[in-house]
Amino acid sequence: MTIHRTTPSSLRQTITDVAREAALAAGAVARKGFIEASPESLQTQQKAGFFDIVTVSDKAAEKAACDIIWSRLPQSRILSEESGWQGEGDTTWIIDPIDGTSNFASGLPFFCVSIAAYHAGEPVCGIVYDPIRDEIFMASDGKLTLNGEEVKPFLRGRTDREVELLTNAPYEGERPSPAALEAYADLVISFRAVRRLGSCALHLAYAAVGRAAVTYECKFSAWDVAAGIQLVQAGAGQIIAQDSEGRPVDVSEHTLGSIKRLVVAQAGFEYQSSCLSQLMADGNL
Repeated sequence: MTIHRTTPSSLRQTITDVAREAALAAGAVARKGFIEASPESLQTQQKAGFFDIVTVSDKAAEKAACDIIWSRLPQSRILSEESGWQGEGDTTWIIDPIDGTSNFASGLPFFCVSIAAYHAGEPVCGIVYDPIRDEIFMASDGKLTLNGEEVKPFLRGRTDREVELLTNAPYEGERPSPAALEAYADLVISFRAVRRLGSCALHLAYAAVGRAAVTYECKFSAWDVAAGIQLVQAGAGQIIAQDSEGRPVDVSEHTLGSIKRLVVAQAGFEYQSSCLSQLMADGNL
């Protein structure tokens, strides 16, 4: 991850501290909503369809994070999943209050808070917080940490046969085409295992710290990947980002919305010889 020097170090530290505080506050709301779940608290509303839902806890967690940001750094603009763009200022925040809402609503303890912060277009920090395991993955000042301890990922495998692939494909909401199912079959027979865990942000965090060698996603929004990409960059991982036409995208705050297909992998994983590489090149994923 490139360390930018045009933002004063004191401001970078303040933004990082606020991001951590906001993530912990949102995580506390999400954890309480999960542990103390009831039919009333788990009432859901559909967004894009039955497969895309929002709960009371999503909105409450988002408010908890935003309230802390506004109180500490009022000159901020925030893009959050449930409220869209709010505010003005040189500091930008991209927030997913609960990534993995379907897991959350179903009682599956695999979801997280995702917060990425930028100042004047420069990445400042990325945080993915798992409130159930109390794990806070953070990228700041070019370092990748887990619960405050610097992480130096080691490679668990170089080839498809040696590793697991994390992906949420095939995606809910539409019937996969024969070509998409064929591509998924190729993944299944190429990798040691393929896992659909239900949280894009946690997939990226796990790849960043070396719990998984490679992750592929294609149906996501900026708030799903903004923090995770910073984690992967801080862990010196590989990022292959493409737009809807399959063209490479140089990842930055301003290009997140144009990324439509994303592969992240550990340094040393042989992506060019991977089944994923060919499927991406052919446009079959």
